[in-house]
Amino acid sequence: LPSSAPVLLVVGGSLGARSINNALLKNYTQLIDAGVHVLWQTGAVFYEQHRATLALLPEQLKVVPFIKEMDMAYAAASCVISRAGALAISELCLVAKPCILVPSPYVSEDHQRKNAMALVNKQAALMVLESDTETDLVKRALALLANTSEQEALKTNIAALAKPNATAAIVDEIIKLVV
Repeated sequence: LPSSAPVLLVVGGSLGARSINNALLKNYTQLIDAGVHVLWQTGAVFYEQHRATLALLPEQLKVVPFIKEMDMAYAAASCVISRAGALAISELCLVAKPCILVPSPYVSEDHQRKNAMALVNKQAALMVLESDTETDLVKRALALLANTSEQEALKTNIAALAKPNATAAIVDEIIKLVV
């Protein structure tokens, strides 16, 4: 991935996210036309189902079923599109990347939407609902990539939510309960 062009990292969790994948497949030309490079983790099932189509995509779209070295992917990314699970959000806070969250509506108690809203309410992330991904996701990503001041504000606000010592804090609480 070039260091001179904006890079959009797209992840839908380890299994992928059909709505995110379909939105990118339908609208990727807008990203290409804008000079954006995309690192896109589709999930294994989507990748295998669409392998022939994905193989024909331009070089600016690096499409893989799974990313093993997420640290490298985050380092390369200018912005991130992600689901809004707790682990994804904790990683995004730690790496302080401007992001667009697409909460899965298929999880218990709508917790991903609640996770996303916790960040949106603190101006630490943007959100696109699952039902709006095909029409809005790529447009929102392009708008964010074009707005460096919004990116900087999101980075600052999401970094403030990071808990880099969370494991130690949890262990300390467990020890207090056991002793």
